Amino acid sequence: MRMDNYSHEIINDDTRLQLFFLPVSTYSSYSPLHWHGHLEILLMQKGYMTACVNEQKYTLKKDDMLVVNPKELHTTKTWGSAGYLLLQIPYDYLSRVLNHVSLIQFQEFFPSITMNSTQHRLLDCLVELSEIYEKKEDGYLLHFSSVIYEFLYILYRNHSHRISRQAREKANYNFERIEEVLHYVKSNYKKDISLNEVAGLLNVSPEYFCRLFKKQTGQTFLEYLNAVRLLHFHQDLLDTDYSINDLLTRNGITNYKVFMRAFKDTYGTTPGRIRAHVKN
Repeated sequence: MRMDNYSHEIINDDTRLQLFFLPVSTYSSYSPLHWHGHLEILLMQKGYMTACVNEQKYTLKKDDMLVVNPKELHTTKTWGSAGYLLLQIPYDYLSRVLNHVSLIQFQEFFPSITMNSTQHRLLDCLVELSEIYEKKEDGYLLHFSSVIYEFLYILYRNHSHRISRQAREKANYNFERIEEVLHYVKSNYKKDISLNEVAGLLNVSPEYFCRLFKKQTGQTFLEYLNAVRLLHFHQDLLDTDYSINDLLTRNGITNYKVFMRAFKDTYGTTPGRIRAHVKN
């Protein structure tokens, strides 16, 4: 996933199934605050992941499942070597088979330690999708599609509820306000961005903005801004030959000590060691 897609992921749908499925292997990866218009399902198969969805924080280990509803702001971070199954289903796909899909809210977290029989069947469906995807036997798209529908049926019948139109409208209003800030940071993260500046985008005081951002995202604005800069710095570290000092300046990073702590916490090592590994 490219960094410039962090605020609104563009999902490359399969033209036949109109969804995206992929077994993912990664090492100490991080995706800062973002959203997309798809239903997203993650099933951990190896290692650990922390995920923040709106105000909730989850820690996923093997066989834990996370469901991210469309237009929910979320972050993900894996620790060390990790692997998971990723399934993303667009609204249009769901609207073909479910009425008033915009009012449906799916349960978010399914820890393996407390799974019941129907929840275990959800896990089995995802594993079966992985096996079908890997083998790609004749007619596999029919088989794949049938398992997708079984998965969605179980999820919908057992682990969803409807919210009121008023609640959805309020959620959409708050989402649109925060999305305006995310877009602004995406375009201006290299510059010095003040709280007064971003609060002015929403015509609120800095104090109110800080409370609103924290409530809607689960993190402070400064944490989000530093995370965006950190991710861009890391990508530039891999893709360019600029010196580390130049990369700090180019990505708007001024507090070196805070940055280094965040970098080591995220990627498990220093920028210099990553640069040396890339060159070798």
